[in-house]
Amino acid sequence: MHNHFLHLALGRVVDALRGGAGEEAWAEADKALRLANHDDPELFESDLAVIVELRDLDELTPLVDGWRDGSRDLPESDKAIQIRAMKALRKRLKLARLDDESRIGGSALTSGSHSSISGVKAPEQYPAEVWEVLEKRGRVRNVGHGLYEPVG
Repeated sequence: MHNHFLHLALGRVVDALRGGAGEEAWAEADKALRLANHDDPELFESDLAVIVELRDLDELTPLVDGWRDGSRDLPESDKAIQIRAMKALRKRLKLARLDDESRIGGSALTSGSHSSISGVKAPEQYPAEVWEVLEKRGRVRNVGHGLYEPVG
């Protein structure tokens, strides 16, 4: 499963093209679109696909700049990755808390204990850039040492 953001990949393409790169940068854009197609099957009929197919840097640049400054919504494929990453983090946190609460050694007369775990290690199937974007968007908080906790 593809877990890399389309908007970041296309941002790297725009930066490379501004730096003088040629067809190899556009090949990277094509590859990013093919990978993102899994999460957004309508992507190949979108304006973005046409922009990449026509190799139109003048049209791609404002789109990428809008994603970077937050004035444009992210592509659907990137939203799907965020949702999957958050579900994986919440599940990992839930399991860690259940494991912590079920430890042996508590008194038989008490009602049990509540876990004080608030953050867990980010799931490895998502690269660091996913967690950085989620942190930037206020969905998770980095509590240090590679641990994240959901916000809210």
